[in-house]
Amino acid sequence: MKKLYQYTMILLAGVLGACSSLEVSEPYSENLPAGFTAQGYMDVHPILRKLQIKDYVEVHNAVVKDSLTKMGVDYATVKAADDAAFAAMAPDVLKAICADKFLGGYPADSCANPAADTKIMADLAEFNFVGVADDFAVLTQVPIDEIAISQQYVVFGQAHGWAYRWCDATELANMTRDQVKVSVINAQGIPVDSSITQLQLKHVSSADKFVADPGYYCMDPATGILHLVNQ
Repeated sequence: MKKLYQYTMILLAGVLGACSSLEVSEPYSENLPAGFTAQGYMDVHPILRKLQIKDYVEVHNAVVKDSLTKMGVDYATVKAADDAAFAAMAPDVLKAICADKFLGGYPADSCANPAADTKIMADLAEFNFVGVADDFAVLTQVPIDEIAISQQYVVFGQAHGWAYRWCDATELANMTRDQVKVSVINAQGIPVDSSITQLQLKHVSSADKFVADPGYYCMDPATGILHLVNQ
């Protein structure tokens, strides 16, 4: 299942479940920066929540498929009809799913008539719970796995320079991520200071060793620029 794989790779999570907070006793909590909250991190990176919800839908639909198959019912036929009903739901509800930050996440002008946009509808169709009449109501009640969100930051986000919260006004003058440099050994064995963003971009297209970002960042809510947080 493609989306389940994507979610696993991005969140590096376990079982979906509701978690009210990351307790101090959790093994990952000691590696989180001061002031980190899963809700705050998710707000900066809504894609994490979007993929979590899609994974939840996919697991639900897999259970439905298994049940129908055991009863001798053709799941493909049922799903096709259910997908058609999803696309034909009340326009205002479909618009709400399209524009919701943690669901479609599309700009309001792109959600004026999402049913007419093949690409958008292909994305939104992955929020369709087969056999559920009010998808939107259920989607908004999918439990947040805060442990998984927090683990993603520890094992991936921090090393790749992801902001973990929004900046406050006092942090907007701090060094930006593009200005952060780290010391690496060049081909001649000499240590040189290099831009962390350039090093990581180079790693994507070469066999160069990955260099973890040493910084902790916030995001400017107005520009999307990353700044070092106040220590």
